[in-house]
Amino acid sequence: MPAGPMSRLLRAFSPRSLRARLMGVVLASLALPLAGALYLADQQLDDHIGAARELALHLADDGVQRQHDLIGEARNLLGVLSLVPAIRNATPTDTDACVATLAPMPRQHRWTTGVWLSDADGNIICDTTGPGAGISLKEREYFQRVLETRNWVVSEFIVGKRSLKPLLIVASPIIEDGRIVRVMGVAVDLTWLTDLVKVLKQPDARVMVLDRTGVIVARQPDPEGWLNRNIGQMPHVRRMLTEKDGTLDAESADGRDRLWAFRHSDETDTVFAVGMPTSPILAEARRDLWQSLGLLAIAALVSVTALWVLLRASVLRWVWELGSAATRIGDGGTGTVIEADRAPHEFRVVSHAFNNMSRRLKQREQELRSAMEEARAGSRAKEEFLATMSHEIRTPMNGVIGFAEMLLETPLTAEQRRYASQVRDAGRSLLTVINDVLDLSKLEAGRLDLVSVPFRLDDLADRCVAIVRLAAEQKGLELQTGISATARGFVMGDPDRLRQILLNLLSNAVKFTDRGSVRLTVKATEEDGAKPGGRRICTFTVTDTGIGIAPDRQRDLFQRFTQLERGRGGTGLGLAICRRLVELMGGEIGMESQVGGGSSFWFSLPLLPAGSAAVQPDGATPSAGEPRGAGARILLAEDLAMNRDLAVTMLTKAGHHVDAVEDGAAALAAVQEHAYDLVLMDVQMPVMDGLEATRRIRALPGALGRIPILALSAGVMQVEVERCLQAGMNAHLAKPLDKAKLLAAIGRWAPVASPEEGRGDGGPEPDGGDDAPSPQLIAHS
Repeated sequence: MPAGPMSRLLRAFSPRSLRARLMGVVLASLALPLAGALYLADQQLDDHIGAARELALHLADDGVQRQHDLIGEARNLLGVLSLVPAIRNATPTDTDACVATLAPMPRQHRWTTGVWLSDADGNIICDTTGPGAGISLKEREYFQRVLETRNWVVSEFIVGKRSLKPLLIVASPIIEDGRIVRVMGVAVDLTWLTDLVKVLKQPDARVMVLDRTGVIVARQPDPEGWLNRNIGQMPHVRRMLTEKDGTLDAESADGRDRLWAFRHSDETDTVFAVGMPTSPILAEARRDLWQSLGLLAIAALVSVTALWVLLRASVLRWVWELGSAATRIGDGGTGTVIEADRAPHEFRVVSHAFNNMSRRLKQREQELRSAMEEARAGSRAKEEFLATMSHEIRTPMNGVIGFAEMLLETPLTAEQRRYASQVRDAGRSLLTVINDVLDLSKLEAGRLDLVSVPFRLDDLADRCVAIVRLAAEQKGLELQTGISATARGFVMGDPDRLRQILLNLLSNAVKFTDRGSVRLTVKATEEDGAKPGGRRICTFTVTDTGIGIAPDRQRDLFQRFTQLERGRGGTGLGLAICRRLVELMGGEIGMESQVGGGSSFWFSLPLLPAGSAAVQPDGATPSAGEPRGAGARILLAEDLAMNRDLAVTMLTKAGHHVDAVEDGAAALAAVQEHAYDLVLMDVQMPVMDGLEATRRIRALPGALGRIPILALSAGVMQVEVERCLQAGMNAHLAKPLDKAKLLAAIGRWAPVASPEEGRGDGGPEPDGGDDAPSPQLIAHS
């Protein structure tokens, strides 16, 4: 060989050569997969044996449990049959009815081969095959035990006199006037052992039942015909008989190695044994090992070949290109550009790093802007989804809750009333879940606004306790309230949100307390450094004697979707919402608990006392006119027949006159054709929605354009409510409709017309003026 090629070959594979080093790395890296393959094969063998052992144990347990279940079914069958007159009244001369009753038993209960009835002397009166035919069971041991114990018994494994199969007999006496007059028995077949063999899916697997001396009383399959053979002298069988349960590896009587799992049955004093051959497991493990080694060899060959091609075609060439370009840049060639578009990815990254620096900065800025826009779009999508979800659930729940309440107002039986109440309460529970999700969404988005109005702190606390009192009394709990003198009187704050927090804590306390009491304590102290009459710290404490909370669960209790016990209901959002609301109001919340010793939840809020000018005396609230008790003429625009029927029923029973239309266009036409006191307008309707219909009604001349319009909508998001008010609606009623709130709103917006007032062609009198109520949001259900 010429010196030139030889020298190049030596240089190519010298220890300092990149090729040789990469080749060495590849070959060395194959040692780890090889060791891993060997280790994995050993682990797979252990896993296969462990899985076989677990399967055998499971099937042995299943065999014992199946026998126990069949004995229980046999007992139940005997108990039912003993009550049948045809059985109790059967005599040796009158067996037709008895045979007719017992004959279908093997077809109806595949686990039995037959049922028999005998007299107290053991003479069979009848069984599933016909009359007794002179067969006597008097000498049977189990029959004697029935007579002695006067109770049901289970026999040892026996061979049936007619079926000639190994059976278990479950026998029970029929006692009249304190003496045994009949004895019934049911034969439990052992063919179900075949099902256990099918689960094993091994032709050499064995399932057998041994008595206490080692005699095989059942065996599946039994190609050698070893039934009734005594194998108690075999070592592994002696171990099965002496130990209660376990597993062992041993050579079986047929010379095959098997993995045995066995369990004792106390009911029949037998041993259930399941044997799985180990040779298929070892063969499968060896096959997996050879497959792994073969794949590893192929991978090594492919890797070495690919590395050689890769080195020659790309790596070495581009190493020199990058080195030359780097040298030019080091020599001051600022205009040097590395052209490496066809190089491997790693080399392109290195060569383009400097050239792409400024472009990457600009690209990163664009990416940040895109990410911000995507975040805004995601937030909008989340709000739209929550609004749609709330609307689609509230719409059918309007019918569910509404008709349940209407049903409760009708004469019902106690059972019917209980069912209707449960339907209504289930609907309200679903609404609570929806409202929790919406509240949490508003809190996370920072869009939940608090109000500051005067309210009596002690009155609010008493009302919250009154709401949960019924649930507490139903569980036999004592509900206590302690309000200090300093916590009584008017304060400024958001009563609805404070009520939401208190009801959540009180409801949780009642829910997780099975006995004892629940107590609400309210105290108020002057804030440190505050002037007399200034802001006070009001502390609310809910204490119960319930199940308590483990320390490791307490730190996550105020997080979203954290539930203490799933079986007690709830969404896992209540305490998370409480924490957000308390923090939003500038307070803090906490708890103390001990497992089995109850819990104490508390929160404190800074509240300002309400001055006398802020609190109006009773009767000083401006009135919008005397409410109409009944007789208002109302136009209802609702596209869904169910909701339309519900509203018409509520209003008609309240004494109002209702016309109903199915879309906004029909509502617009009806307002111009007839005189109405008020319009109840759904928002989402076909042809013309409620918002557009309202705008067009407001554009009508004269009094027609000022007719009160109340929105009936399942949309309760703030933006949806504002959209209704901006369209010209006077108020917003959320679905599901609350009958009391609906009638109160109608009474507020449909004032009484004097008897002298007629209704002209222009429609109802204007509702505007200084005394007209301003647009508002009616409280949601």
